[in-house]
Amino acid sequence: MLPSPKWIYSGYQMTVISNEEEEQAKPQLGGGEMKFYPQTALQQAGAQFSSNTTPWNGHVVMDRELITGQNPASALEVGQRLVERLKSEQNSALDSNRHQK
Repeated sequence: MLPSPKWIYSGYQMTVISNEEEEQAKPQLGGGEMKFYPQTALQQAGAQFSSNTTPWNGHVVMDRELITGQNPASALEVGQRLVERLKSEQNSALDSNRHQK
């Protein structure tokens, strides 16, 4: 049997809604049940999980090309970091084009 391929983001620092936040949100499922917890699934796949210190506060992690936010409170910062990254990439491309001419 061949070994499972390594996940492309294995070893990356990242965040996602924490198991603690999922537990706190459970009553909103109206009796439904979680099939899996994203935090646990990412850790099992090799992610280095990073969490905020207080549930439901924003938390953003950037590792190489990956930008992740822990929960809805992280959305604005994720967007800001993405715009910064895109501007940086655009400036790098422009500088590269100038040096080639």
